[in-house]
Amino acid sequence: MNRIARSSSVPASVLPSRRALCLGVATALLFAGNVHAQDSEASTPTTTETQATSGEVKELGSVTVTARKRSERQIDVPIAMTAVTGEQIDAFGISNIAEIISMTPGAGSVDNGGGFTQVQIRGVSSSLGGNDNGYYLDEIPFTGVSVPWYPEARSWDIDRVEILKGPQGTLFGEGSMGGTVRILTRKPDFNEFGGAIEASASTTQGGSDGWGGKAVVNIPLIDDRLAARVAVTDEKLSGWTDDNTTGNKDINEQRVKTGRVKVRFAPTDQWTMDLAYWTYKSEAPGGGNGALDDLTTNSFYSNDDEWRTASFVSTYDFGGSELFYSFADAELDYANDGMLNPTTTYVSNINLQVRTQELRWSSTGDRTLDWTVGYYLREAERNDASQVGTAAPSSSSQTNDAYAVFGEVTVKLPDPRWALTGGIRYFSDDVDAISVSTTRVSTLNATFDSWNPRVSLSFKPANDTTLYASAARGFRSGQLQPISSILLAEANGVELPSTIDPDSITTYELGAKSLFLDGSLLVEGAVFYSDWEGVAVRVPITSTINGLTNSKGTENKGVEVNVVYTPSASLMLQVGGSIIDATYVADVPGTPLNKGTDVYNVPRNSFTASAAYSWDVAADLRGVVRTGVVYDSARETALTAGSPGDAITMLDARIGVESDNGWSAFLYGNNLTNEDGALNARTTLGVANRLRPRTYGVVFRYSF
Repeated sequence: MNRIARSSSVPASVLPSRRALCLGVATALLFAGNVHAQDSEASTPTTTETQATSGEVKELGSVTVTARKRSERQIDVPIAMTAVTGEQIDAFGISNIAEIISMTPGAGSVDNGGGFTQVQIRGVSSSLGGNDNGYYLDEIPFTGVSVPWYPEARSWDIDRVEILKGPQGTLFGEGSMGGTVRILTRKPDFNEFGGAIEASASTTQGGSDGWGGKAVVNIPLIDDRLAARVAVTDEKLSGWTDDNTTGNKDINEQRVKTGRVKVRFAPTDQWTMDLAYWTYKSEAPGGGNGALDDLTTNSFYSNDDEWRTASFVSTYDFGGSELFYSFADAELDYANDGMLNPTTTYVSNINLQVRTQELRWSSTGDRTLDWTVGYYLREAERNDASQVGTAAPSSSSQTNDAYAVFGEVTVKLPDPRWALTGGIRYFSDDVDAISVSTTRVSTLNATFDSWNPRVSLSFKPANDTTLYASAARGFRSGQLQPISSILLAEANGVELPSTIDPDSITTYELGAKSLFLDGSLLVEGAVFYSDWEGVAVRVPITSTINGLTNSKGTENKGVEVNVVYTPSASLMLQVGGSIIDATYVADVPGTPLNKGTDVYNVPRNSFTASAAYSWDVAADLRGVVRTGVVYDSARETALTAGSPGDAITMLDARIGVESDNGWSAFLYGNNLTNEDGALNARTTLGVANRLRPRTYGVVFRYSF
């Protein structure tokens, strides 16, 4: 779906004062870094509850997050972050988690369509190696092993999304170099039966129609001890690109189905266990969102994407500390079949399996010394088979057996306004890979390891103000060069290495977050500098095929700012944005990348603004209107060769009514300016990802 800024307001009945409003309205804002996020292990409200469930709205400074794997007030955490609750995602009408990333200052996302998403945080963006930004589905850290992979997640029945910026290698492991995205779904409620159903319909200018159906039900089985929760979705996403060779219209329609089952069991008041199974299936026979400037295409390949995750989590509260164990098993199948360009066929199949375990012990409560220690295991296997044109078919297999030991400690200094945090993670990854064609075999058997420290000094001149300085390191393992690339490079006189070395990043950051005017004004910002060494890049072999090599790296520096103001109980205003200067530090022979070239997929300037207003229509009925805009400057650099993308302005609006009786209805418009520019840099063929054209829709929802 389009990554459009959406703004939300809060029902007037839950806005008793301006100070209370700071959470109620400002948290409705996806761009605000300080928003309401509940403890990931606490029971969460069912879909029948509103933000006023507790009878009052907490002020912004007291909201809780688990960014450091323990519960803390967000404003006390010395990390730049954004957190968004499921209630606000529902209110905004967001259907794809990628939209939230795109609206976060300092981060960005491009939806390729067909279940594949690109993510960049603070200029950390590549299309090679394992994930360069961490990506968690509940407690499951997902990685593409040899290509960054961020499985699409539809935003239905979500508890919250956290986006942590800067290297998170100490607590979140390999690949969290630019930051980490955490998608946390709602857990079963022991004592209240409830649920929701939603129906939607839309039409796209110059394209086809879309529709969606969603449902969730929470089922208490034993009071205070056992409950289950089931959520399902079925959507048809409208198509809007045409095949200019055959004349077929709207070929990139997509069908997406998801399902999730969660069971929570609490044998005692101190001990909870969670079982979960999550499935996603996407069928896009006409390809993704890539198109020429006239929104047509003369080459595309089908995308069939299916992933499944299963997990078990056990948490025991000792009173003063908490013991956590998780086991997760994820599998992804991704198949393509079609044309890579007008003259070259392309067929590929990818199977990826990732199994993880983590044992963690953390302090809880307010204390002079806070700590977290843990042990982590990961087993990953990726199997690929492909054929490009008339070239010989090839296949590859790679296994990664990794473990890590980590710990982090925060100490309040003699002056309690000051606190020092130090952490370190030792990571070791045993990589065994083979790539096979009909005539050659290439192998890699190596162990990559790394020490990843983090240190942070914070100062609180007032209770609702935090200033901090931090330094952190992130790391990724190396990988094998595909044998098909080596053979094609030799035939075309291009020199490629047989393996790709690891890369690492070190980031230094200064940040501040504070509340003013009795909590009605939030101001936060950060400046950062990152040295990303050895980042892998693509080397052109032909106009459409490339190989891999290490570069000298990139230098990323930037500033992020966000301001939220709530001058009255019915109005919210927000502005924010970032400036990121991310460039390669040296020429890369054989590529278009030179010293000073912008890093792939990174806009230099981003800006967001939004407004929300609510009013009483009747005693139990409220009117709400929201509008928002996101601007990204052009993404200049293509994967190998091509031309720059375009500056993109994304505008939407939403108006409707919400009833205290559980129903709501909205009319919305996405991409109201009908922006059709290139989201990322164009390929040599002129193809780039595009926004869905102007789309109007209606949504009906009933909660019980």
